[in-house]
Amino acid sequence: MREPGHPELRPCDSSRKLWFIGDLHGHFDETDANFLGDRDPALVVFVGDLGDENPRMAQRVADLQVPTRCILGNHDAWLSFRQKAATPALLESLAILGDKHMAYDCHDIESAGVSLVGARPFSWGGPSLRSPELYTELYGVGDHEASAARIVEAAERARFKSIVVVAHNGPYGLGKQSSDIFGKDFGRPGGDWGDLDLQLALRELEKRGFRVPLVVAGHMHHVLSYPRGAYRKRCVVTDRTVYVNVARVPRIHRTSEGATVRHYASASLRDGRLLAFEEHYVSADNSNTVTLFAGKTGHVDARELGGACE
Repeated sequence: MREPGHPELRPCDSSRKLWFIGDLHGHFDETDANFLGDRDPALVVFVGDLGDENPRMAQRVADLQVPTRCILGNHDAWLSFRQKAATPALLESLAILGDKHMAYDCHDIESAGVSLVGARPFSWGGPSLRSPELYTELYGVGDHEASAARIVEAAERARFKSIVVVAHNGPYGLGKQSSDIFGKDFGRPGGDWGDLDLQLALRELEKRGFRVPLVVAGHMHHVLSYPRGAYRKRCVVTDRTVYVNVARVPRIHRTSEGATVRHYASASLRDGRLLAFEEHYVSADNSNTVTLFAGKTGHVDARELGGACE
């Protein structure tokens, strides 16, 4: 049921898609919940940074009246990393989300013929796990190799051999420029800030005969700190996989004309194959869809690019 007192957003095509919501940083409300409820999604997936260890945001995600999964980000464990142990707030968030939290877990999506597999939560990116102590406490993982093994184990429990991976940060190996999809744009800019464990896991999944048509993550914001005001590459297509960064921050923003615009993303999959990936910029008066990938045959094919994908 629609909550009263919140504007109705303009509709967009939504037939049984997987919907992805980038880093929230507190920007998610009843209008978003109503919009997603009206889409009849196969699944809604949050890529983390709901807030700064904010159980209220976790509750907001858990209360959605649609199928939902989530992977928590570094901001969701901000204080826990500082003290190298899980805080009561982080433990409360994990308890609220329960099996909706996808850390090292899988979820079969019958209508799409794929299984969703969650990577390591709380990722800061870069070469370090930041706090092996926290990961050991919560997941028994102390290094990249152990984390990669947990991701692969999750995939082995899945029903389907076609896997969609959800992570807070994307894999190592997709570029070293600050403007690359997971390139470092802060501090001393430049360098690949992707997750090594995810790269290792993806390589092992390929060896074991899995197909990974889509990897969706966030963390690295769309506007760069350096060069200031430049934009990040949002999508990379290889011959096997489409990688998308959905961290449009802030995801709710006002235009110069005063309109409030909300960012969503969606994937269309059938029989284990990715057909399209789109971004949606939605306001009460307008809906603008940007196609990042469209494959005519349903195969991942770099020759069939659309929109801003490279």
